[in-house]
Amino acid sequence: MKTKASETGDRRDVSRKKAEKFRQYAVDYLDAKKSVPTGFDLAPTFEKRKELIKAKFGASEEDWLNWKWQLSNRFSDVSALEQIFSLSAKQKEDFSRIQAEFRWAFTPYFASLMDHEDESCPVRKQMLPDIREMAMTGVADFSGEEYSSPVENLVRWYPDRVAVHVTNVCAGFCRHCLRRRKIGEVDKATPKDNIGEILDYLRANPEIRDVLLTGGDPFTFSTEKLDELLSALDEIEHIEIKRIGSRAPIVLPQRVDEELCEMLSKHHPLFVNVQVNHPKELTADSARALDLLSRAGIPLHNQSVLMRGINDSPVIIKALGHELLKVRVRPYYLYHCQGTIGIEHFRTPVETGIEILEELRGYTTGLGIPSYIITPPGFGKTPLGPEYQISSGDGYVLLRNWEGIVYRYENPRPVD
Repeated sequence: MKTKASETGDRRDVSRKKAEKFRQYAVDYLDAKKSVPTGFDLAPTFEKRKELIKAKFGASEEDWLNWKWQLSNRFSDVSALEQIFSLSAKQKEDFSRIQAEFRWAFTPYFASLMDHEDESCPVRKQMLPDIREMAMTGVADFSGEEYSSPVENLVRWYPDRVAVHVTNVCAGFCRHCLRRRKIGEVDKATPKDNIGEILDYLRANPEIRDVLLTGGDPFTFSTEKLDELLSALDEIEHIEIKRIGSRAPIVLPQRVDEELCEMLSKHHPLFVNVQVNHPKELTADSARALDLLSRAGIPLHNQSVLMRGINDSPVIIKALGHELLKVRVRPYYLYHCQGTIGIEHFRTPVETGIEILEELRGYTTGLGIPSYIITPPGFGKTPLGPEYQISSGDGYVLLRNWEGIVYRYENPRPVD
């Protein structure tokens, strides 16, 4: 008969073996993560590029820190781009050809995060045109927003919430953008009379409790104009929460200042969703912007897009989740890249996202695991993930855990 001490020793031996196995899982990841540098790791390189870009523009540090200067000096044509990027004659020809069909632009700040020589740079690939866009495969309005808009620039896919497109202006026009059809050749906000129609619709539909402001990017508005819009929503009694979708904290972090955050803090409950697709995009500048928003009491969530050759790897998505949590941003969604016109080269098989989640669950904190989302035309978001229930029977279910261990779980019967 075993003594209590020997039973304790047996349990400890089992625990130590399990702990060693778990430690090895973590060590394997840490080794793989060495190939995924963050923006913090690359800070000295980014600083050198920043000084190069400032010199080309004849800009001061004060200019660089001014969000309006950043916005008005976006790279948007080949002549500006070739001042800092090594471009072949073919690339220059391709970029000009693409520009005639699909507008492109990005801030000097975001250009400083791009490798100016390496075409595989994940930040560069998100912003620089690619001749594969001209294959013109895909659909302009893949998600079917135009068939879900009872009022122009208001999209309703759900019973209690809507999205409102308040502008077509962005600090950077991502090559994978689902709304590239709305960018146009001129920056412009949604007309005032259209905003009035949207507010009237919201007032007339008391079941709507959640409004997302999107675009374009609402943070390209002046602080005063955004305050005015949020105040109008505050006055509608049945609207309980407001959300803002913005890449500005990542692509234009200079926009997030004390004045903006003080204004936003008047409009709680307010949430901000950002988009970070690779750890390289998280820098001291973006961390400062996110910290200001967080200290203003604004919960922050990240919505990534799964893209071939950029982040279609469990190691990258796991590292991204860790880096986001360190700056108090919750990984929220990992979107399957939509079939929008001109972005087929970014799309992965649906199974890629499921396989990535398979390698996250159990291997890292649940806080760092986003929901994998597909947005089919006109049907809203559909979550996908690995299957952990194998089968079921009378009074039990057969499950597998994150390590692939299969076990039987007693299933309580329904109460009559």
